[in-house]
Amino acid sequence: MPKGVNVMVLEQVEIVERNGLKVVVKRFSDIQGLKWIGLIPFKSFYPFTFSAAGRLEREYNFLTQPHSQIKTPKIYRVDWERKILERGYVEGVKLSDIDVLEAAEKLAKILASLHREGWCLGDPKPSNFIISNGQIYIIDCEQAVKTQNETYRIWDLVSSFFLLRLYKPLEAFKGDWRLQMFHIFSDNYLKAGGSSKLLEQYYKMLRDFLK
Repeated sequence: MPKGVNVMVLEQVEIVERNGLKVVVKRFSDIQGLKWIGLIPFKSFYPFTFSAAGRLEREYNFLTQPHSQIKTPKIYRVDWERKILERGYVEGVKLSDIDVLEAAEKLAKILASLHREGWCLGDPKPSNFIISNGQIYIIDCEQAVKTQNETYRIWDLVSSFFLLRLYKPLEAFKGDWRLQMFHIFSDNYLKAGGSSKLLEQYYKMLRDFLK
């Protein structure tokens, strides 16, 4: 390890300090891609990629495009052969660490904005977003695709509902709480310019869980 460089390993991610600057070094491997294997039955709903090269390409493409309502960390270096991406470290609070209903409101607005831009995330879990200085950054987007496919957008909406529930498991079994989260999410998705047509499909897929 070079002198003056400290490393903290977090699975496939290293946070490296270089001359006082924190840099996130993310290594993509096919072995780590196995975590997505459980989603094979859902590939008709979303085009998940399991390969390291595919996930790196998707993350790079998303992070290097401008987005109106979400910030992205600066990319310092990409090694396509070794499949390594180095980006800026974002200090802040994850959406998964705030009140879950507030997280639902913010996530709905993010998805509405990205869907208008023609992007789908595939993995919109709250821990992939960080609030920093009043702005929201995305720090993991290795399944993001540019598409107008409405089925993929519906996947973003439905998976968000279940991913948000993971952060409040006890309340998630209460019908009123599920309805409250559904309405907060839906209202804010519409207010942010999301499609009412997609929300109708979203409701149809969730109505049995909202009872």
